[in-house]
Amino acid sequence: MRYLGLIFNRFKKLPGRYKIFLLIAVASLGFFIFSNNKKTAPLQFATVKRENIQETVAGAGNLTGKNSANLHFKTSGKVAYINVDEGDEVFQWQTIAGLDIEALNIDLREAENTLRDKRAIVDKIKDDQKGVGASETYAQRQTRTTAEVAQDNAYEGYLKAKKALSDSILYSPINGIVTQALDASGQNVTTADTIAQVVDNSEIYFDTDIDEADIGKIKIGLLANVTLDAYQDKIYKGSVNQIVPSIKHTTSGATVVTVRVKLDSKPTNFVNELSGEASIIVKSVKNALSIPLEALREDNTVFVDSEKGLIAVKVVHGISSDTNVEIKKGLKEGDKVLLNPPGIGISFIRNKSPLSGRSEHIKVGTEKH
Repeated sequence: MRYLGLIFNRFKKLPGRYKIFLLIAVASLGFFIFSNNKKTAPLQFATVKRENIQETVAGAGNLTGKNSANLHFKTSGKVAYINVDEGDEVFQWQTIAGLDIEALNIDLREAENTLRDKRAIVDKIKDDQKGVGASETYAQRQTRTTAEVAQDNAYEGYLKAKKALSDSILYSPINGIVTQALDASGQNVTTADTIAQVVDNSEIYFDTDIDEADIGKIKIGLLANVTLDAYQDKIYKGSVNQIVPSIKHTTSGATVVTVRVKLDSKPTNFVNELSGEASIIVKSVKNALSIPLEALREDNTVFVDSEKGLIAVKVVHGISSDTNVEIKKGLKEGDKVLLNPPGIGISFIRNKSPLSGRSEHIKVGTEKH
């Protein structure tokens, strides 16, 4: 630290122009040392080969059945019994659960009694007015009308009580498997409470959300591959069965459209709402010439290794997968192309060509787009 202080004091005493020259000299020396110590990374190449390429559109989603039903009582009350457990297979119109009908029967009897009373009042008024005919006074008409309205209201009350009793039993509207069952025996429930969920698993589907920008590529019948988080070692094949004609907004603000993929096979253990991803094949080319995506520059050129070194070649490309791109024109099978070439602009590559073995210092990227 003492020597550094002496050097710094002497540096401060130098004239301004000498300070500048000294700083430039130190910077140049540092750059020279850094440049000579820096090791040039070897160039990496890939071989042009033939393979099947698929362009896909992917989206996350969930496993589901052909149809599903969330079962609710249509009337409030106390649950008397639930006949199913999660995982049970049920058939259409099978009894799922029932409410305590004691109170409902009381309500029905009260409604019947009220209706009988109102009917008796109407009958008495009519008996009292026999023979009156067209000479019925306004007061008599009002009395009769009031009684008849009360009778009609009583009848409506009777029908409601009768329907509430019939609604005390919950049936499954579809065949399927019970995926949810509320343990609510002895508890009071409302019409908003889900007592059970039944999913028709005779056919299995995967509902995936596709970004609206890609929905124009999707058509009914396109093949798809589905992977489930719970069965990552297996790919389930299927095809697009439906495009839901409405949009949704995700929590991240993206606009998506739900696409339903029908699977050709089902998991060994069906679990509703299993998460996963669908990859829909929108285009495919068999036995296509292909190169890795990282070998293609923005100006549609690639650098091919030759006996003369690296040569910039203009290519015509086709569809691309997540990793590779189809080459329609410009390359042949077996060519070696440079991976991660410099971008558009003036750049230099210093390395040995795998074919020529010479040290290359090649100016590339001067072609106009």
